[in-house]
Amino acid sequence: MSNQEDKVNLIFPPWKLMGTFLLVTIMLILGTAFTGGIVFNLYIQLSPEWEIGILFSIIIIFCMVNFRVTRGSFLCAKILKYYSLFLACICIPAVLIDDDYLFSFLTIFSMLSVFYLISSSKYQKLVQYQFDFFEDIKEAKQAIEKELAGLKKPKNKR
Repeated sequence: MSNQEDKVNLIFPPWKLMGTFLLVTIMLILGTAFTGGIVFNLYIQLSPEWEIGILFSIIIIFCMVNFRVTRGSFLCAKILKYYSLFLACICIPAVLIDDDYLFSFLTIFSMLSVFYLISSSKYQKLVQYQFDFFEDIKEAKQAIEKELAGLKKPKNKR
């Protein structure tokens, strides 16, 4: 047997991997809110209802993409990585426009940190771990269905 076959995926990933995932999730939610505040205060003037609605919609989309990461989607992890870079780029002009550049600079720094964390091997190992876990579940489900199909076959009577 190879090492891959000996390796058993547990229900939950190791704590170090899970901690990185949770840190990225929290930082992206906060970064989305902070960037939204910067955008709505400096670039676009909307009513508070529209601002909350837009931010809520973005957070819902973020949660759906982030959920797919928990299912082992490398594409969604890449989407989140470039989403963090996009949020950082949106805030760059705010450093020059706003008098309170510290808040904008802090948001840029945190989003670039998220970009780095998602690019790190720990985050990629988490996505791979989740991918392998759900592939194992699919294989087990197929084996069970195959076994049940064999039991349900009618026996020939003689």
